[in-house]
Amino acid sequence: MASIKKNIVANLVGKIWGAAIAILLIPQYIKYLGIESYGLVGFYGTLIGSMAILDLGLSTTLNRELAKYKPESRTAKDIRNLTFSLECIYWVIGVLICILIIVFAGLLSNQWIKVEHLSITVVKQSVMLMAAVIAFQWPISLYSGGLTGLEKQVLNNTITVIMTTIRAAGVIIILKYFSPTIQSFFLWQAVISFLYVLIMRVSLWKVMPSYHHRPAFSKQQIKIIWRFAAGMTGISFITFFLSQLDKIVLSKILPLSQFGYYTLAFTVATSITLIVSAFSITFFPRFSKLIASDHQEELKRLYHQACKLIATIIFPICFVLIFFMRDILKTWTHNDDTVANTCLMAQILLIGSILNSLMVMPYNLLIASGWTKFTIYQNIIASIILVPLLFILTNKYGALGASFVWVLVNAGYVFISQPIMHKKLLKNELWKWYWNDTLLPMIPSLIVVLLIKFLLQYFFPSFQMNIFIIGLIFLFAMSASVFKMLLGKFSEKKILQKIFYK
Repeated sequence: MASIKKNIVANLVGKIWGAAIAILLIPQYIKYLGIESYGLVGFYGTLIGSMAILDLGLSTTLNRELAKYKPESRTAKDIRNLTFSLECIYWVIGVLICILIIVFAGLLSNQWIKVEHLSITVVKQSVMLMAAVIAFQWPISLYSGGLTGLEKQVLNNTITVIMTTIRAAGVIIILKYFSPTIQSFFLWQAVISFLYVLIMRVSLWKVMPSYHHRPAFSKQQIKIIWRFAAGMTGISFITFFLSQLDKIVLSKILPLSQFGYYTLAFTVATSITLIVSAFSITFFPRFSKLIASDHQEELKRLYHQACKLIATIIFPICFVLIFFMRDILKTWTHNDDTVANTCLMAQILLIGSILNSLMVMPYNLLIASGWTKFTIYQNIIASIILVPLLFILTNKYGALGASFVWVLVNAGYVFISQPIMHKKLLKNELWKWYWNDTLLPMIPSLIVVLLIKFLLQYFFPSFQMNIFIIGLIFLFAMSASVFKMLLGKFSEKKILQKIFYK
């Protein structure tokens, strides 16, 4: 348990810092680049998200295999050969992606991206630089998955914090003092991503199990993991349509400036998922080990603890963001147009992010157990229903319509997929998840935030919010949520003591 706590803290620091520095610097990016050029940054995010389908499930596969190689008594030679084999495949994919984007840079610039003031030449150069960034950025997730599987998460997040800071904050210096252009922005990203991936590679191989021969590409090791990797590929491919199609459609339909507003809203709304992923990458290797060791009771206990912990963290954060979104955006951006074009979209998207976050641990349990088919079928059904709905709502309501699709997708996971999953995995635990792990952690923070919102509007209608007051509101909401969790733990211990005493 001590190592779990240490890994959670390390992952939280890494994810929160990465999310915070990226979000806090967005107004500076818009200031020096303009909202239209920032739309290209949003397009880059869509592009790299779209390329995620070519991951082939290799980063998650390496994470899982390194996590359970000791319980399954795998040799150091086998695990090193597997890692090297996946690394070779990953680098080849990264190079092919880079070439593919460069080849189609002209088409994307002329036919897909709708510019208003930027020249086509600038857009084309930016897209070609995006290709270089993605090529260097691509293998980082594999090395990160390897370090996570070996539970070297402190090392992983130390590197992440340092490199994320240099990449995000360093570009402000470039834009302010040297060249305030979108080309300079992406050139800096490419240089830092190259250094980042080299450091990650060296770090992973230093902590790998030692063996006296150099690793070699092994078809045999690929054969061992191909079924799981194929399942993860199917999940990635279908999930792409559900998570990225809205941005692809909007990048085609909307002017680049309006797409920039949607990108901003989506970044704010999904920032919570970065924090949740800190818990995800901590518990996934443990789930894999417990399933490989067939420790069912310990798995149930850890699963519910993880789900309850996530709910305790996300509800106060999201409720403060939802009910005080306009004040937060105003304080953050100091731009009335940005607030007007972003606020409602961000609030709607946040509801979807809450539902998405609640499903992170159930998803990890599915993947750790190797039941990838369920997620594939689930997402295929969701795509058949929701992809046409996305085009209908986007064409009728624009970006606002697309934000409702994010909510509907994740609502289906919570209320349809979750009962089906629990029929096979962790039977008789479904209602405990709905009630103890989800509903009860939600109530304290919701009451506190609604009460503060009512008091401020009723007694101080003209009160000007600032970052300090927003921080206090968040502190009150989080305190109520944590107090409820600690009270629940205390009650459980009391009950166990009474049973043991009798």
